[in-house]
Amino acid sequence: MRDTASNSSRRFHRIALAAVPTAIALGVGLLSPVASAEQSTILAQSSGLNGLSSAFGSSGGISDYLKEDNVPERTPVKTEYPDIKGLPEGVDVVRQEWLGTHRIALFIKSAAMPEQLMQVQILLARDWYSQPNAEFPSVWLLDGLRAVDEESGWTLNTNAEQFFADKNVNVIMPIGGEASFYTDWNRPDNGKNYQWESFLTKELPAVLHQGYRANGERALIGLSMGGTAAVNIAEHRPDLFKFVGSFSGYLDTTSTGMPAMISGALQEGGGYSADAMWGPAGSQRWIDNDPKLGIEALKGKTVYVSAGSGRDDFGEPGSVATGPSNEAGKGLEVIARMTSQTFVEAAKDAGVPVIAMFRPSGVHNWPYWQFELTQAWPYIADTLALKDEDRGADCVTIGAIADATASGAWGNCVNNEYDVVAGDGDVGKAQDFRGGQAYWSADTGAHVIIGRIAARYAELGGPGSFLGFPKTNELTPPDGKGRYVHFENGSIYWTPETGAWEIPADMFESWGGQGWETGVLGYPVAEAKELEGSWIQQFQGGYVIRTPKNETYWSRGLIARKYGEMKATASKLGAPTSNEFLIAGGALQNFENGTIYWSPATGAHVVYNGDIRDHWGTTGWENGKFGWPTGDLEEIPAGGLRQSFQHGTIKQVNGKIVEEMN
Repeated sequence: MRDTASNSSRRFHRIALAAVPTAIALGVGLLSPVASAEQSTILAQSSGLNGLSSAFGSSGGISDYLKEDNVPERTPVKTEYPDIKGLPEGVDVVRQEWLGTHRIALFIKSAAMPEQLMQVQILLARDWYSQPNAEFPSVWLLDGLRAVDEESGWTLNTNAEQFFADKNVNVIMPIGGEASFYTDWNRPDNGKNYQWESFLTKELPAVLHQGYRANGERALIGLSMGGTAAVNIAEHRPDLFKFVGSFSGYLDTTSTGMPAMISGALQEGGGYSADAMWGPAGSQRWIDNDPKLGIEALKGKTVYVSAGSGRDDFGEPGSVATGPSNEAGKGLEVIARMTSQTFVEAAKDAGVPVIAMFRPSGVHNWPYWQFELTQAWPYIADTLALKDEDRGADCVTIGAIADATASGAWGNCVNNEYDVVAGDGDVGKAQDFRGGQAYWSADTGAHVIIGRIAARYAELGGPGSFLGFPKTNELTPPDGKGRYVHFENGSIYWTPETGAWEIPADMFESWGGQGWETGVLGYPVAEAKELEGSWIQQFQGGYVIRTPKNETYWSRGLIARKYGEMKATASKLGAPTSNEFLIAGGALQNFENGTIYWSPATGAHVVYNGDIRDHWGTTGWENGKFGWPTGDLEEIPAGGLRQSFQHGTIKQVNGKIVEEMN
């Protein structure tokens, strides 16, 4: 598991904080929340650390850093920004992938970081479908030091996706940013040009507002490295966020020993240099990115700070720990606690209320952050002014949908059933569950779809797409390799290898002529696409084509490969006029403007309609003296056409046919 204490024991082992007792073995890991023992909400102040603060010392330590006017001046923060009507120049959503009915991945071209596409995943609001014209608040979740480029730690290591399933907020999860502190770096380092803060504050809000129904009400939360970043970003852009939360974040970055610790974390966390991030310790950018020095900008915001004490409570009543901690997890949480407490004390001096959850136990690990998210939720909901019905599920199942979901296999409902309209105008019902979506219509009855098939169905537009309503639940095909669902006007088939793809009903029947997924065509690997008036869908072993005359044919094997290499219906051959059929020694398939012939000895070649083909036919086709074609039609440099066969060549020169035998 990344960003956990168990992974972190090797990271900070060379760093000695002046204020940290040498008995604490520092490991470099990600920050995890605290245990579920005593909770206390402390506004503008925090209690002691059960003796830990004295261990850090009272002279030159973290807790008294701001005393006696020892406060550096920060660069002023702009609080007025232009209202962007469209996306900023150079910013574009290149593609969108549906990972579930309520989870999508955006791949964004960034002007700030143009070197790679920026991935942002969104957990869509509970009523995304039932309220298609509604806009929703956003909860942003930042990752920890070991962030990976595929998925957020919040969905990898916590139940955040399930927790938010019944809540009417969009959850925004930037993906990647290993050891970045989600900040703008002074210069590229280790192959990365990190300009995260610019992306998050100047580009992403416009993308979410313009394309993903964000209403402008935002909460920003981070853990460990992300907790530091969340507070810094909220201080730099107080206009963007109403709630800011730090779970085990380092909220003091410039006190004695802290720059060295952060520098070591970046080095051990991926070979990065802190100088590349903020310059030399003590420089202006370090001051501008020390959360405790920018508290004034948080006035009027809801500020939530949590940390444990570093005491391992695994096995104790009420503990959320899933296993014992190592020394790294304990030490990291002590530092998160001390720096967070310093922040809270500074906030008290500045007159900024802070909700401080300082617990008597807890180490640096994901189960604590998962717990802390549930504790912070009421404050997030209050800040975003969510109605009671938007804070969680208050729903019942009725009628046919209740009968179809009575087993409970798809979890509890998250909303009441709502009207949905099929593409032909028929009105039915839908209801969302934690594990899937149920649909009902008078013609099809009630059925539940789940997983990637449900995601693809949602991406297409659900019942409003050409598929209409589902006619089955998810089923297993005879080969056991995947899943499928039948709809009114087609089907969706899925395997781990091919993904989920829809098949129109008439093309489904043609596919069935080859034995469906157990035949030579196998499973679909792409959607049906229009090409020169025909519709063509690729399968593992060939194609199914619907012609402009609404006739459907299949093409398989090496004939299909040849056809595909020629750009299929966009080629001179045009659309098929037959399926492949076997002849003595091989096979052929007819097309509008010619035929593809195949034999084991000669491979697949095209013979176009015309004089050469006609003459070949007069000699007995492939059974005649010329045999099978061994090449495609060629132009003769001096003028004319020719085609080679097993036993000779047929040429067309000056309107005359010329035979050349081998």
